[in-house]
Amino acid sequence: MTATRRSKSGHSIEPIDGDRLRILCERLTPEQYHITQKAGTEAPFCGGFLESLGAGIYLCVICHLPLFSSDAKFDSGTGWPSFFKGFDREHVVEKQDTSHGVERTEICCGRCDAHLGHLFPDGPDPTGLRYCLNSVSLEFSPEGEEPATEAPGTNPGHPRAFFAGG
Repeated sequence: MTATRRSKSGHSIEPIDGDRLRILCERLTPEQYHITQKAGTEAPFCGGFLESLGAGIYLCVICHLPLFSSDAKFDSGTGWPSFFKGFDREHVVEKQDTSHGVERTEICCGRCDAHLGHLFPDGPDPTGLRYCLNSVSLEFSPEGEEPATEAPGTNPGHPRAFFAGG
């Protein structure tokens, strides 16, 4: 058995296989699916986490990998939740995106490859970066609560059982 790849913060960043990813995506809303799986974008100024001020961790809506901490959140005025740094460098993957005729940097979950949003070089100090997120690609775990960092079906070491009653 091979060892699970872990990030510097200790979280599994082992890629999720296609069958498990399909199962996890089945629980998404149509909007969550469109944004995370088809690189969609939610309308500005309407996302649930745009004005969220609570302390805690923002997780991937699909696999629950910690992506951003509330202490790195700021109001960019753009209409989308913005952060100046990620939770762990290995948790957010950057990709070149030329889909709209301009070169941008797409950001995706480092474990399940869900589309999260884009990265821009116009953020505040200390990084000068703006991670611009779609709220529906995130879940929030309030400070003081242990975040569920393993979504159902993402931990191959724990088998799943299905029960039916009639």
